[in-house]
Amino acid sequence: MASYLFQLVMQTGPNPGRVYELQKEEMTIGRDVNNDVVINDAEVSRKHARLILHSGGYVLEDLGSTNGTFVSGERLVGPHTLRPGEMITLGENVSLAFESAFDADATMVAGTAQPATFVSAPPVSPKPEAYTPPVKPATAPLRQTYAGQVPAGPAEPYLEPAAAEPKRDRRTLIYIGCGLAVVLLCIAVTSALVFDYLNLYCTPPFDGLFACP
Repeated sequence: MASYLFQLVMQTGPNPGRVYELQKEEMTIGRDVNNDVVINDAEVSRKHARLILHSGGYVLEDLGSTNGTFVSGERLVGPHTLRPGEMITLGENVSLAFESAFDADATMVAGTAQPATFVSAPPVSPKPEAYTPPVKPATAPLRQTYAGQVPAGPAEPYLEPAAAEPKRDRRTLIYIGCGLAVVLLCIAVTSALVFDYLNLYCTPPFDGLFACP
């Protein structure tokens, strides 16, 4: 059973008619035996070109070969997406036809026909599951209270909370004391200034307290 969709068929070169099956995602073409497609020709470089699988097809690019890689007569200057039926030329002596191939069980045909298109079956929608009503969690039965039921124990006497005693505002008392002290200080200073200004040192009854001249 073939597992490839594309192939190269040598048209001119050392082995005309030889088929190279493209079975890897990346394949190299050249004269060196380590390449995937080995072509022993003087016009072919040791590592001439490369094929890369991309989006269901192959992209061809030249690997800096001496004599160049051509597609349908045009020299490659960058990657080129190959189409079935295009002719690849390596140098002047070697030409390869890029062709598509069908699976062996579907009668493989080497030529320019497009690969078979497989139509996928429509997706089958999953069968809806039977609806199962949610199970409600069991709840504890409510305890019934009957009128006239005697309490289990003696009821405790109800005590009204004592009224809170008003607390004196200590800050207010401090402010009042400070204010009084300031007033008394002001009175004392004023009295001293008046006493000195009127020179009351030698007048009775203050003359006994101070030494007058």
